Amino acid sequence: MPSKTELAIAGFYDGIYLFYGAANSLLTFGLDRYWRARAAAAAGRLAPGRAKALDVCCGTGDFSAALKKCLAPGAEICGADLSPAMLSSARTKHPETTFLRAEAKELPFPDAVFDLVTISFATRNLNIDREKMLAALREFGRVLKPGGFFLNLETTRPENPALWFLMRAYVIAVIALLNLLSPKSRASYSFLRNTILNFYSAAQFSALLCEAGFRDVSANILCPGAVAVHTARR
Repeated sequence: MPSKTELAIAGFYDGIYLFYGAANSLLTFGLDRYWRARAAAAAGRLAPGRAKALDVCCGTGDFSAALKKCLAPGAEICGADLSPAMLSSARTKHPETTFLRAEAKELPFPDAVFDLVTISFATRNLNIDREKMLAALREFGRVLKPGGFFLNLETTRPENPALWFLMRAYVIAVIALLNLLSPKSRASYSFLRNTILNFYSAAQFSALLCEAGFRDVSANILCPGAVAVHTARR
């Protein structure tokens, strides 16, 4: 069962689902679409055949839709999220895709059923503490077929101190602006700020994937250096 903290996180996203896409575009100058396209293309290379894919914490379904464009015809894509409001938006925007309500660390699937598991800009929300993060990663591995791939698209803490300083200053400034524009969503946007700034570096997250039992872990840093695509094999 989801903890109170996890239900609260879902509640935060219930509160901002109408503005979620616009907030992402504002925060990233529209680069979020480019990052999703790059990650989805990488997913297509990992699973070139008629794959069965699970998009965890799918939100409003933007990455699920990007996957559909890049996976082979006939690929089965399922999106899962804990927020009812986000799922409602996903079903409206992408009626051709199956979406269901599920908690990331207790997925309602048997072992070894997916060729590909993905998550896009939501892993940081699972990082309530290190053990819960590992539990979620192990759950992703559980539902993957042997040799199947996990792909993670997420903000990352830059190794360059100057870039890290600029990223922190920018995120703090933009979230402050969003709070001014939408005071009722202050708690949600402040939560978003904290999850971005408290997430791992690419190297740290790679090590965490190895600890969770994945192999062949690699990370590709995307321009301008504050986003990473991690891939790993079960």
